[in-house]
Amino acid sequence: MMILFKKIAKKIIGTGVLCMLAGSSLMACAQTKVVGYIPSYKNMPAVIDRTDLSKLTHLNLSFLNPNASGAVVSGGNPVCMEGASASDIHYVVNKAHQAGVKVLVSIAGGVLPACSGNWQTLLQPANRATVVNNLLQFVNTFNLDGLDVDIEGVVLTNIDNAGNYTPFIQALRNGLPAGKLLTSATASYVGGMVPTSSLAYFDFVNIMSYDAIGPGWGQAGVEHSPYSMAVSDINIWKARGLTKQKLVLGVPFYGYGFNGYAAAYDFSSIFSQFGASAAQGDVIGTRCAGCSYITYNGIPTIRSKTQLALQEGSGVMIWELSQDAVGTNSLLAAIHSQIGSGNNSSSSSSSNSCPAWVSGQQYYAGNKVSYQGGYYIAEYDNPGYIPTVSPYFWEPISASACGTSISSSSSSVAAFTRLIQAEAYTAMNGVQLETTTDTGGGQNVGWIDANDWMAYANINFPASGTYKVEYRVASVSGALLSLDLNAGAIQLGQVAIPATGGWQTWTTVSHNVSINAGTYSVGIFAPQGGWNINWLRFTRL
Repeated sequence: MMILFKKIAKKIIGTGVLCMLAGSSLMACAQTKVVGYIPSYKNMPAVIDRTDLSKLTHLNLSFLNPNASGAVVSGGNPVCMEGASASDIHYVVNKAHQAGVKVLVSIAGGVLPACSGNWQTLLQPANRATVVNNLLQFVNTFNLDGLDVDIEGVVLTNIDNAGNYTPFIQALRNGLPAGKLLTSATASYVGGMVPTSSLAYFDFVNIMSYDAIGPGWGQAGVEHSPYSMAVSDINIWKARGLTKQKLVLGVPFYGYGFNGYAAAYDFSSIFSQFGASAAQGDVIGTRCAGCSYITYNGIPTIRSKTQLALQEGSGVMIWELSQDAVGTNSLLAAIHSQIGSGNNSSSSSSSNSCPAWVSGQQYYAGNKVSYQGGYYIAEYDNPGYIPTVSPYFWEPISASACGTSISSSSSSVAAFTRLIQAEAYTAMNGVQLETTTDTGGGQNVGWIDANDWMAYANINFPASGTYKVEYRVASVSGALLSLDLNAGAIQLGQVAIPATGGWQTWTTVSHNVSINAGTYSVGIFAPQGGWNINWLRFTRL
C-alpha cells in the first residue's frame, strides 16, 4: 500500500525544507545545498572524474578573472583562469549537468593572479558594464548555471568603500537570465565581509568559516576551523540579516601544519600519512604556542558542522573537492551521510520514510501533516526557487515498513501521479524562462529551438508499468517533443505538439509510455523547435 502526500508549499517559519522529488539524491531537496569548489589549476576534469557527483548539488569552478581591458575570453579560451581551457570547462559542465549538478564559475579569489586586471579599476562606473557583459557572455557560452562572486579581503574593502561593490552585484543580477544563480563567498571579519546592501541580490551566500590561523597569520596554538568558529560566523551573518535560506556554511577539506610539519595539508594527505585514526580527529600533535601540530577538520567535526548548517542555514560549502579522501574516509561522504540521516529539523528524509504520530499530530520529515480531501498534505517552508510556480507535487511514501493501516481513496501504486513544473529542471541546454499566463501562473520554459533540452534528475517511479505522460504546451505553428530517460539511454517516444495559435495559448497533449520501476533523470528533447512548455505529469495507468 502507498500513501500519497500532496505537498503544498507554504511559507511557515521553522517548518523545514521542501523535498520536491523522491529518492535519496541531494537534488531532491530544493534547499539542502552541497556546494563544492574545484580550482582551475587542479586539473578540473580529473577531479570531477573521481568525485561522486550524486553527493553534490552545486559545483563552483574557480577562479575566473578579467584582464586589464575587462575581457574574460580570448580565442575561445578564458584569458585568466589558471590551468583551464575551454574544453576543460565544457567537459566538467557536461558531466555535472548529466548528474543533475548545477555549475557556476567563481570570479576573483583570495589571491589574484598576475593575469588579472585591477578589480578596483574594472568596477568603476566607466568600466563596469564591460566587465558585467563579458561575465554574462561567459555564462552563456559555457552553458553555466550562474556566477559566484569571490572578491575578498582588501580588494573587496576598497571596492566597497568606493561605492562600487553593490552596484556591480546588482548589475549582474539584472543581467542574468531567469533561473541563473548569483552567489557569493565571504569571510566574517571586519573588512572581509560583503556589504549587507548586496545580500538581497544573491541566491545564497557561502560563509568561509576557516583560516583562523595559517602559515603567516593567526594566534599560535589555535585551530584553523573549529566548530565554535562556525557557530560564531553563523551568528554574525544572522545578525547582518542573512536568512536561513540564503546561508550556506563553508567547511575546509584541508589543514595547516606548524613547527616541523608541512605548511599545508589536504585531507587526503592527512589520512594517507597519519592513518585512519587521524580522520576521526582535528589535531595531530600538541596544539599550543610553539608546539608542533596540524589543525584540520576530521569526519566527526564535518558531520557536526553539517548538522549545524542544516539547523541554521540551507547547506554546506566545500573548499575544495580535490583535497578529499576516498571511500569510507571521504568528508563529502560524511556530509552526504549526515544530510541523509534525518538527524536535523531542516532536512527531509528519503521517500521510503513513514509518517510518525507526534503528540496526536502526524508528521513527515519533521513537517506537520493533515488529512484533507482524501490526501495527506504536508506543510513545508517556502522552497526558494519554487514559489513562483504552481506548488503541487506528488510523492509516493511506502507505508508497509511502518505497519500503518491508514487508508486513502488514492493510496495505491496504481494512483501514482507526479506533476513536474517545466522550469524546475536540474540541467538544460538553450532554453529560457518567461512568465506564463496559463492557469496557476508562474513561469514556463520557452525559446526552445531544435536540439534544445531539459533534464529533471532523480525522478522516482514506484512500479513498472504503463504511464500516461501529459504535457502542457503552446506553439504558434506546431512542433515535436521527445521524451527519454538517463540522458537518452532509454528512449520513450515522441509526441506531436499542435499549432495552438499563440505562445501563451495552451493545450495539453499526451502519450503512453512503458517505464520500469526505478529512479531516473527524465529528459525532454526538442527534435523541432518553436514551442513552450509549462509542466509535465506522469500518471500510472
